[in-house]
Amino acid sequence: MRRVLVFSGGADYADPWHPFAETSAIVAEVLREEGDVTVVDTLEDLVARIDAADLLVINAGGGTSPHPLDARLAEILAGYGGPLLALHVAATLMPEHTAWESRLRGRWVRDVTFHPERGPMNVRPVSASVADLADLDTVDEAYTALRVSPEADVLLVHDDDDGVAHPLAWTNESDGCRAAYSALGHDAEAYGSPLAPELIRRLTRWLLA
Repeated sequence: MRRVLVFSGGADYADPWHPFAETSAIVAEVLREEGDVTVVDTLEDLVARIDAADLLVINAGGGTSPHPLDARLAEILAGYGGPLLALHVAATLMPEHTAWESRLRGRWVRDVTFHPERGPMNVRPVSASVADLADLDTVDEAYTALRVSPEADVLLVHDDDDGVAHPLAWTNESDGCRAAYSALGHDAEAYGSPLAPELIRRLTRWLLA
C-alpha cells in the first residue's frame, strides 16, 4: 500500500486565515483512496516520517512574510526526491528559497499575486487530461497572477474580468521528479464542490503513476 504523508499547517505553520486541520482531514480522506495516509503538522514529525513516504502532500502556507522555520523546511524538502503535491496556500511558502519555486514550477509572488474575496468562481480546463471534468463551478479563492514556469503543464485556469487566463493547477516533471499544484481548497466549502477533491485524485494518480 502506498504511504502518503500530509504536512499540514496549524502548528509550526499556522495562520489566521486557513482552517488547516479541517482541510487536511478532508484531503486525507480523499487520499485514502490511494493508500495509507498520515497527517503531521510539525517539522519534527515531518522529519520522522518523510523518508518512508511514497507521496508528500503540503497543505500549509507561509503567511505574509518569510517564516522563521523556512530554512529548516527547505533543508528537509531538499532531501526528499519523491512525488510532491502542493495545495492552495503552499504556493506562498519559503519566499526566500528559490529551490521551492524550482521544484513546484510556480509560486505566489508577494505584492503581485492576489485573490478577490472568496466567492463563486468558474474554472476552465486547458489540458486534455482534465477536459472531461463535468462541474467546474466552485466557491473558493481565485488565485490570480501566480508566477508559473513555461515548463509547467497547466491544467486549469480561471478568467479574470478582462478575459486574462490565470493558472490554478499544473503538473511538472523534471529530472525524474514529479510535482503538482492545485490552488483550490481554501476551506471545507471549497472541498464540498466536486472539483477540488476530484483534482486531487487526478493529480495524485499522475504523481504515483
